[in-house]
Amino acid sequence: MRCSRPLKHHANKVDRQIGMPPMSPQRAQSERRIYPRHRVRVAVLWRNRQQEPMPGEICDVSAQGIFVVATSALPDDVGTGDPTQITLPPQLGEETLVGIVRWRGFHPLHQAIGCGIRLDEASAAAVARLFPALGQAEKE
Repeated sequence: MRCSRPLKHHANKVDRQIGMPPMSPQRAQSERRIYPRHRVRVAVLWRNRQQEPMPGEICDVSAQGIFVVATSALPDDVGTGDPTQITLPPQLGEETLVGIVRWRGFHPLHQAIGCGIRLDEASAAAVARLFPALGQAEKE
């Protein structure tokens, strides 16, 4: 899984814990995204619709959602429309994000199979609080 590999240009602790610069504007435009994505690497515990825990990693965040990959095999029964919960690690306050799987597939940028999760309003607010760069990108 590609997105969990170390990144050369991020040496300080904050970058390792919560973030990277936004993806290129060209990519965001080509996907017709309303909210820009920000690459991150955050280990999480991801629960599927049966509430079975799976280790995972958030690879990018936006103002309304996240892209998550399972660090083990992604079960075949995880699909579009499934409710899901993602628990963040203690370093980020052990928040539990709630959302719906909106997309499942191979993401070429991350070289991984994962799911795009649309977050509920409270979870989107938590992500904005945890990743302040999201608010700055919206103002630009």
